[in-house]
Amino acid sequence: MGRGTEAERAGPGRRRSSRRSATSRIAAAAGVVVVCGVLLTGCTGAEEPVVIGDVYTGAGAGELSVDGPGDTSPAVGWVEPGESFFVTTYGSSSCPAAPTGIAEDGGDLVVEMTMIGGEVCTADYGPTSYALDLPEPRDPAETVGVTLQFDDDDVSLALTP
Repeated sequence: MGRGTEAERAGPGRRRSSRRSATSRIAAAAGVVVVCGVLLTGCTGAEEPVVIGDVYTGAGAGELSVDGPGDTSPAVGWVEPGESFFVTTYGSSSCPAAPTGIAEDGGDLVVEMTMIGGEVCTADYGPTSYALDLPEPRDPAETVGVTLQFDDDDVSLALTP
């Protein structure tokens, strides 16, 4: 007498799993994980821009005075007159505008500002400052024009003696 087919041995209404189907399910799950990883990595966008200068904490409380309700406009000031200066901007602390380039233009400075940090940013609003070296030393008694170039606007400021 024959033993019957695999389905008959499993009993009515029951199917017996084979190793082949388990292996197929594992392979499919691994494929889904790989595809999700590639998609998530692709969503982060291009490589993070290179920030020039260093985070600067010297422009914090007591360094910049404010009259009235508070001025959150970008600001520049000397760190070492004639040698280095700071740039302060206001915005999300997790996605600040950071300096990613500096060039001289007719004696003035042009600083490229780029949002860094990623796709999702916190909804806070605070200052972030960076200290930058001048491309070439200047006379500390000289006023130096500084243009901050943002994606949507340019802001003209001055480093004063």
